[in-house]
Amino acid sequence: MKTNLLIFALGLFLPVFSQAARVAVTDSGTDFSHAWLKSHALINEKEIAGNRVDDDRNGKVDDITGWNFVDDYSRVFFSEHLENINEEIFKYFEVIARIQGNTQTEEDKKFWQDNVLNLKPEQKKALVAQLNFYGEYAHGTHVSGIIAKISPDSKIMSARVFADTPPEDQQVTASGGLKDKVTGMIYKMLAAVTNGTFEKVAGYLAQRQIDVANYSLGISLQNIAKLSLGIQGIKDPTPEQLSAETKKLAVQYEIAGKKWISSSPGTLFVIAAGNDGLDNDMLPTFPANVKLPNTITVAASQGNASLASFSNYGILSVDIAAPGVAIMSSVPSLHGNKLLPMSGTSMASPYVAGVAAKVKELNPKLTPAELKQVLMETVDKKDWLKAKVISAGVINPPRAYVAAENSKNMSLKEAIQSAQIAVKDQNSTLMALPSLPLNSVIMDMKKIANQVAL
Repeated sequence: MKTNLLIFALGLFLPVFSQAARVAVTDSGTDFSHAWLKSHALINEKEIAGNRVDDDRNGKVDDITGWNFVDDYSRVFFSEHLENINEEIFKYFEVIARIQGNTQTEEDKKFWQDNVLNLKPEQKKALVAQLNFYGEYAHGTHVSGIIAKISPDSKIMSARVFADTPPEDQQVTASGGLKDKVTGMIYKMLAAVTNGTFEKVAGYLAQRQIDVANYSLGISLQNIAKLSLGIQGIKDPTPEQLSAETKKLAVQYEIAGKKWISSSPGTLFVIAAGNDGLDNDMLPTFPANVKLPNTITVAASQGNASLASFSNYGILSVDIAAPGVAIMSSVPSLHGNKLLPMSGTSMASPYVAGVAAKVKELNPKLTPAELKQVLMETVDKKDWLKAKVISAGVINPPRAYVAAENSKNMSLKEAIQSAQIAVKDQNSTLMALPSLPLNSVIMDMKKIANQVAL
């Protein structure tokens, strides 16, 4: 028994004992030609590739590796966009990672001064546009790479829900004097529009029998609340007014969110908490604040040392923390083997999704609620998370794996207790995946996420 525990603590599991978990990445599309991802695609074997026939009669023709819900067809990644990307952009991501990780060199400082700080306003605007575009374009591939690295036996499907180039910000205008009834109707309309796509995705996840779905996206509802208050004539709301209006808006989103999440009951939805550095309990984020037995919301940590400065949190609304600072993973490139560091709860979420997938492989009988229980009750407890996340801890993958293995022969409660005894807390970093806090000048994924959902 002691030998077995050691093996599982190290994560050295033989494929013969596992059943590949089925994971969906709901994002910007995944480049399955990347060296990290070539063998990780979840292939729809009921479809015959390229015959332009809906062989499995699910309403989606040739959905081999997933579905593009933006354009409503099977292509989930557009490699030709790489022709418009100057590979010098990679240098910015690498330098930013070292600067924000406090490992920068004098050369990095000079590069930053010459190529960012000294730029004219129009040049800086163009740079931001390029970085935002590539950050969005690479996002789904980066997320998928994290899952593949942590759970190498799992198979990944792409659900593409936002385009490579976000639409321009939509402005909502109205004559003043709107009352509660009117703003309530606006909230319902916004919720319906946003959830239209998500509802279709959830139905597809259920159809494809997805075990774990990663959602590294979201809407900062406070921005919509500010707009609504402005329509009502409140241009400078107090923190209390903004919180109340945001919570009012969140109710409408939650109703619709619970509906589509519940439509795929066999799936654990792993959701990023958001990158505003705010309390989701006071200023809800969607879908992070939707609470169901099959959802788990993830904050970003700096290894095992601290909560990431950009990460949202919430003692009532955010479940667990995971590494999300300067995470190295796969990104699209002409050569198909490029790795870059990115940061955000967008990176912490797939970290948890990957661990959840591996736990599912170790014990396929575990339900989504039980997967969540394993993850949350095997964390490394941290004082700095006691008032920040429900579990008060950072994910501990080896401990979760031991609990999953033990749960095949004992109750889940006993399995978790035995894992807590057998596996020590982790060191300052987890899984040796490096990272980088997002910066609004460099890669405003928060803005991208808002545009995606709206």
